[in-house]
Amino acid sequence: MAKNPVRTASGPGPISLPEMRCYLCHMTTAEDLEKAIEQLPPAQLARFRAWFEQFDAKQFDTAIEQDVQAGKLNALAEEALAAHRAGRSREL
Repeated sequence: MAKNPVRTASGPGPISLPEMRCYLCHMTTAEDLEKAIEQLPPAQLARFRAWFEQFDAKQFDTAIEQDVQAGKLNALAEEALAAHRAGRSREL
């Protein structure tokens, strides 16, 4: 069974390096995304907003978890505990 060749500007076959560079030049930029989002109808914008909020929260949670695992928050935690032990905290 023969593979279906990839069609490129120069014909069937694999994508050449110059064609790959051209493809990468046309990848979506943040500005392209902004323009596309501005064109969304209200219902689709609400759907995108909900998706992005969840996506962003997951990214933030992952970053915090990595910082915790790397010990980057240990000094802050110790400072807060020392302040509490010294009576410089109050119940919320």
